[in-house]
Amino acid sequence: MSSEQSEFVASLLAAFTQVADERDSLAIEREHLDHERTALAAELERTQLRLKKALIARFGRKAETLTRDELMQLMLSFGASEEQAEAQEPEVPHAPVPDEPIEATPTRQDEPAKNDEQPKKKRPNHPGRTALSPDLERIIEHVHVPGEQRLCVCCQHEMKAVSFVDHERTEYVPAKVVVHVERRETLACKQSSCRRDITTAPRIDGGGRRRAGASLIAQLIEGKCDDGLPVERQRDQWLRLGFDVPANTLYTYWRHGTSLLVPLADVVRSMVLAEDVVGVDDTSLPVLDKSCKAGIYKGHLWCFTGKRLVAYAFTESWSADEVAPFLSAVDGFIQCDDYKGYGREIKLPDGERRVLVPPEQRLGCMMHVRRRFHEALKLGDKRAARGVELIAQLYEIERAAKDQRLDAAARLALRKERSLPVLASFEEWLDGLKLTCLPTSPLGKAIGYAIHQRPFVRRCFTDGRFEIDNGHTERVLREPCIGRKNYLFTGSADAAEQLAAAYTLVQSCRLLGFPARDYLIDVLTKLDAGWPMRRIAELVPDGWALERGLLAQADQAR
Repeated sequence: MSSEQSEFVASLLAAFTQVADERDSLAIEREHLDHERTALAAELERTQLRLKKALIARFGRKAETLTRDELMQLMLSFGASEEQAEAQEPEVPHAPVPDEPIEATPTRQDEPAKNDEQPKKKRPNHPGRTALSPDLERIIEHVHVPGEQRLCVCCQHEMKAVSFVDHERTEYVPAKVVVHVERRETLACKQSSCRRDITTAPRIDGGGRRRAGASLIAQLIEGKCDDGLPVERQRDQWLRLGFDVPANTLYTYWRHGTSLLVPLADVVRSMVLAEDVVGVDDTSLPVLDKSCKAGIYKGHLWCFTGKRLVAYAFTESWSADEVAPFLSAVDGFIQCDDYKGYGREIKLPDGERRVLVPPEQRLGCMMHVRRRFHEALKLGDKRAARGVELIAQLYEIERAAKDQRLDAAARLALRKERSLPVLASFEEWLDGLKLTCLPTSPLGKAIGYAIHQRPFVRRCFTDGRFEIDNGHTERVLREPCIGRKNYLFTGSADAAEQLAAAYTLVQSCRLLGFPARDYLIDVLTKLDAGWPMRRIAELVPDGWALERGLLAQADQAR
């Protein structure tokens, strides 16, 4: 082979080698681009999912029930015809439209009434107006028949009253602030030669310079802890009534009243934690602190519910160690959500180490399970409908037990007969669907949560005393959440503890079914006068209400 041919072959081999290298680099680049495309597609899917969640949270319905259109679309997606979907739907209620007033016009007797002048028929089975409470104050104004109409049209004799027709109209009378003046007598000897001291009658309320009575402080506490009104907003209301008091003065009234309630709230909390079943939940509570970077830190308000009472406690963080002193005092069952701190190992004051909420004491919450499947269904995964349906059947059985007012033994028998087969079907459906769902998808997360909570949720069906969810605690915790949106934060950790004490007593009164005003007036008066601590248990809300017969009235009203 000549040198020219050798050079040509070498150049040709070099060109082939270069082409091969370029092909390999292009393949690597294509593989890299495929990975980037897959990552971008996954990120786009996650972004669309977050956007959909945000739109549902902002504009969607909060109730975990399907609307008529959603249920119809769900049935159509499973192969039902439009006629079948329509047949399965209850009649949709329309917005109430008041009947138009009918004006009577004089007509001749031989002239029939027109069809369009016929009065509209009343709605069937209308219950009528709700009767006003007989406890409301009534101002009766007697209205007599005019003189020319008091004579009988037949015999022209004066008619006698046989009955009365009452028409009730409610009016609002604004509240008022009343100043009680103790005009104490002062005695002095008028003898010119006598130099004895002047004598003044003692104070009726026991002394003290504070001008706020127990009723005013009680209104301040009830307004904030039951109506969610900040102190500043209550000051504006009182200003409209002519009572001009500085905000700082009202805060001193608040601190004085709530500090009196702290020992009593501690007693109520100890009674709640001693019950057989204790519900637990928490929410954040911002607290002012100049030492923090933003001047505020996020504390936590914990809620503990029993059968009749509710108690609150404040911790400066969400750490399991801070709530451990409360939960470690519970000997019964604890119903809670899936907060990771409940499964943490903590060290007790005596040196013993244990799980914060031991698995053998833990009860699950079916509401949290249902919430995740409902969210997956709202995000478009129709497979979650089966789980929502089975959970709905469980709640229908629980509702039937409450409507029949079954005791614990009868409710347990009903659960064994009807609820446990439904629960077994739900668990079987979870196990079958788990292998076909991505763990990171909304339905996969719902399935994973339900399987993790399975032993705790199933335990709820083993005793008639247990509820199948922790909804009672979540509903009670709603009041502080509403109030927090108004007053935004609390001034310090001590103020947060006083706020928790006030919530404990006010919300316990609300659960028992009577207003907290009279209770707070009586309790604040006694505590301010030096009520003995050995008798502090006599002032807890349920004992106070039972002594006055309010507890029996509330039970009858329920």
